[in-house]
Amino acid sequence: MNDTKRMIVAFVAIMAILIVWQMLTPKRTNKPITSKPTETTQSQPASETQVQTTPSQITPPQKPIQPETEFTLENKLMRIVFSSFGGTVKSIYLKKYEAELVPSNSLILETKPTQANTVDLNWNIAYQDDSTIVFQGLVKKTYRLRDDYSLLLNIEGTNDYQISFESGIALTEANKKDEIRHISLFYKNSTKSIKLNAAKLKPTVISDVKWIGLKSKYFTMILSSSSTAGIANVMPLADGRMGFIYLPSPNTNNYVLYFGPLDYDILRSYQSGWEVLNDLGWTKIFSIAILKVMQFLYWLFKNYGVAIIVFSIIIKAIFFPLTRMTNKQMLQMQRLQPKMEELKKKYKGDPQSLNRETMQLYRLYKINPFSGCLPLVFQLPIFWALYAILQKTIELRHAGFAFWIKDLSAKDPYYILPILMGISFLVQNFLTSADKRNMALLIFMPIFLTVIFLNFPSGLQLYWFIFNLLSIVESIISRGGLKWKTQKTLTPVPTK
Repeated sequence: MNDTKRMIVAFVAIMAILIVWQMLTPKRTNKPITSKPTETTQSQPASETQVQTTPSQITPPQKPIQPETEFTLENKLMRIVFSSFGGTVKSIYLKKYEAELVPSNSLILETKPTQANTVDLNWNIAYQDDSTIVFQGLVKKTYRLRDDYSLLLNIEGTNDYQISFESGIALTEANKKDEIRHISLFYKNSTKSIKLNAAKLKPTVISDVKWIGLKSKYFTMILSSSSTAGIANVMPLADGRMGFIYLPSPNTNNYVLYFGPLDYDILRSYQSGWEVLNDLGWTKIFSIAILKVMQFLYWLFKNYGVAIIVFSIIIKAIFFPLTRMTNKQMLQMQRLQPKMEELKKKYKGDPQSLNRETMQLYRLYKINPFSGCLPLVFQLPIFWALYAILQKTIELRHAGFAFWIKDLSAKDPYYILPILMGISFLVQNFLTSADKRNMALLIFMPIFLTVIFLNFPSGLQLYWFIFNLLSIVESIISRGGLKWKTQKTLTPVPTK
């Protein structure tokens, strides 16, 4: 296979990957939702059993006679503001990340009987200290804030109630359109964890819910029952987000609530399977391993941009034996071009004979025409794993590098890095291509890849640019310098 065919194969492979990626990425339609949560014709995954029991119709609460009173609990990680309107939560502020998780002008954890149409929202405070607050209304609600990102909730006074997360989780990032793509819901039943994407979501009732969590790009809200499983009514919101109402099973009083970052280690420490919300895709194993390396490098250099550069060097060193072999094969292919041209002239009009003699020539000189694809094959899992890390992990959120790169998880605002990356691709093509006459492909592929990379995270662009620079240096060294090395004749490798 000559260089032209290899580049065509690479182009087709890249296009196929992009097409599959687009097919797997759900499209979002942010149409206003006209139906109420309880007016559902529940549609859910095939693995779920249709549940007929639904929460009662939600009606706007009556305006309380007395004004709202706010109460606050906080620890070193977060500050929670409670409202006397139903003993609810109106604000959850994460101090380290400067993020508000409750949408503006919304309340979560409203608790009322399932058959109640109206509720007197103004509840009394029965007790409060530095970590605990007790509301007395239609039921008795006791909140206790622990030293981490969790809040304990106890409900007494009735077995017939529902807990509302109808307002969903707030958007915290500047790029709202990008963040909405990451809105989803996870829940655990008796056998497995299941994910529901906000895109194309219809009002759905799910049963056997042991815990349920809403997630945005970097943060999550989780409700976990300490006893038997309950039912959840999941509904889409008009802006593309999602919310839910939870109906516990009878005699369920205690809950663990998590409001915090999608940090794999933190979520895993609760030993409830919550780490699945840190959704890293099919490269999860690679992503977690790479994230650990990146965290160690950040500990050393205190800069994730520097950590990415050092990581590029490490990966290049690991793949050096493979790329060295590939460079040798490519150099051999260049030297073999005269013989290839002779075969093309000799067997013009006879493609079967040409292919047979070409493969014989490769065997004679011990050349593997597919060796140039091996580095790309092994690099793909690392590439997608790093992409997932830069897109979804809290550690890289708003991580700056230097100069104009203020956020490695966002695209380069001036497109400097992708352009430099494209130039490095072009130089690398000219150094490694076996046939310099295919100028169109040599130039087109770097331009095509540059366009694809324009909106990728700048951290990924930085990684690929450094990797390309190292590959260019390696190619120059393997050739003995900048001057082209030529060889008039090749010595066949003797066969045993």
